[in-house]
Amino acid sequence: MAAGTTNNVSKRDKILIIEGHVVFGQQVAELLTNEGFETILVKNGVEAMKMIYDKLPRLIILNSILPDTDSYEILEKKNAEPLLKKIPVFLVSTQGMPINMRRIPQGSVSEFVLSFKADATELVDKVKNYFAGTIKVDGAAAKGNPSIAARPTANSGEKKKLLWIEDDKLITTILTKKFISSGFDLIHVINGEEALQSLETSMPDVIVLDLLLPGMGGLDIMQKIDMNPKYKKIPIMILSNLDKQSDRDKAKMLGAKKFLVKAGTSLDQIVEEIKEMCS
Repeated sequence: MAAGTTNNVSKRDKILIIEGHVVFGQQVAELLTNEGFETILVKNGVEAMKMIYDKLPRLIILNSILPDTDSYEILEKKNAEPLLKKIPVFLVSTQGMPINMRRIPQGSVSEFVLSFKADATELVDKVKNYFAGTIKVDGAAAKGNPSIAARPTANSGEKKKLLWIEDDKLITTILTKKFISSGFDLIHVINGEEALQSLETSMPDVIVLDLLLPGMGGLDIMQKIDMNPKYKKIPIMILSNLDKQSDRDKAKMLGAKKFLVKAGTSLDQIVEEIKEMCS
């Protein structure tokens, strides 16, 4: 267990770190302690649940992979207790995206920290921003309309407009924050019909789409875009968990510039690849 306080720390600024990788956990705990937080570091799920009940931390940092416990069971148990349900959780994954994303209870994770390489400094910066109240999504969803539009602020400068077609709610939550914080003017829709309607009213700089979508599939959407000279030159990225060579070949034939697999690509890499397409 690692703990530390400064004179300005209140008891509510207590952070529980549930991390099976000892060195990384200690790095995070030390950095947070230096920032004035009280930290509690545990290495397994059994001890984690006990500490959640006993300490009632202000924030929980949870690794998606633990040596003795399913991390998603911790989320499920925590979410089932009214007293614990509102404690925010940062879910950390060093595999790009958690493998069992669909097992994450709705609303149980406040922030996703997804990367192939664990970065203690980046994680601590996110925690500091969270407590400072700066983690937010600058967008709005129209009532009855699943699209999310991120509007530029007066000082944001010109933003590249990104049309994103994705129906998975959890992935949408994760990547919406990432796209907006990376400076994109985001238009999010969940199916092909909405995507084609959006193209009629707003011309994006780049299109990102999944292959598996309700109704019209990703390749069908690409075919319709390819048939229209007005949209034909818009660069397209496929972002999907399908990774068949036949899908890659079809996507390339229809004009896809990039083909990324969700589970094998970090959020930063996704953003960098999109920015490259916009340049």
